[in-house]
Amino acid sequence: MIGAGRFAVRGQTRMIFGLGVSVVFIAVTASRVDLAAVAAALARVDPVGLALALFLVGVEVGLRTLRWQLLLRPIRPVPYQDCVAYSCIGYFANSLLPARLGDVARAYLAGGAFGIERIAVLGTILVERVADGTFILLLVASVGVVVVGGGSFATAAIGLGAGAIIGALGLAVVAVLIRRTGFRRSRLGTIAADWWARLAAGTVALRSPRDASAIGGLTVVAFAVAVASFAIVARSLGLVLSPAQATLAMGAVALSMSIPAAPGSLGTYEFVGVAVLTSLGIAPELAFATILLVHLIATLPPALAGLFAAWHLHFRVGAIDEALGAATRMGDPLSAKPT
Repeated sequence: MIGAGRFAVRGQTRMIFGLGVSVVFIAVTASRVDLAAVAAALARVDPVGLALALFLVGVEVGLRTLRWQLLLRPIRPVPYQDCVAYSCIGYFANSLLPARLGDVARAYLAGGAFGIERIAVLGTILVERVADGTFILLLVASVGVVVVGGGSFATAAIGLGAGAIIGALGLAVVAVLIRRTGFRRSRLGTIAADWWARLAAGTVALRSPRDASAIGGLTVVAFAVAVASFAIVARSLGLVLSPAQATLAMGAVALSMSIPAAPGSLGTYEFVGVAVLTSLGIAPELAFATILLVHLIATLPPALAGLFAAWHLHFRVGAIDEALGAATRMGDPLSAKPT
């Protein structure tokens, strides 16, 4: 009971912090636009364009689910429809929990349902995040150089990429030092090595050149579909973006989702998206309307599908928060085998 109480307090603290971050970013963004003009732009939206964008969101989710199924396959083959259900539950959980903690809840729930060690499932999700982040960073850095007004974002992306490389090198150095010292044979070292081995089970698919190529290809194609959806939403509002501009904007908002914030990256998503579009010479009101609509189209349908999947699988909504608590309590860690 004490552990559950502590988790509840930590959960409330995370939520309050995330909401605070979102409120600040929303206030800053809204203060720079004429909200009446934003509403007028949204009222003129072309419903045909929105319908096509919604279809592309479904395609993107399907592609990302196929990638996850490939990552899981070497551990245990999982039917595609089950992967779809738990992928959507993950989207729904991220709409409820701050800082993308829905990914942890997804690993816990899916691991139990699939009969796979939960930390191995988390490993597959980490591969997804690293693949997306690395590809988008490189793409934003490259496209930003050639897009007018995109230079600052390219510089930021290059800086983030350099930081990631330095971090990876640092981890490699630490791993070498651990191997050459007695830490690995200590109790703490044994626990750390065991956790790492369990987590690394989620990367087994990458050892196959064929599977690794398929995973990389699906990462690229899924992002291309997201860029197309972004461009179509913008066009439905009367804003015509070049492929490079749509790529830069979509990449920037995708990277913004790594910023700890309220559920659904509310606030940070809008702030970054408007900053990118206005740097391209687009009016702030039209930029804000576009980003609001893109955010809604990209997050609401998958979240609603996750809510339906949770209902179909007889999950209570509160079970997602409980799963996160179980995954982070010492008495029921992610490394525990599913029962």
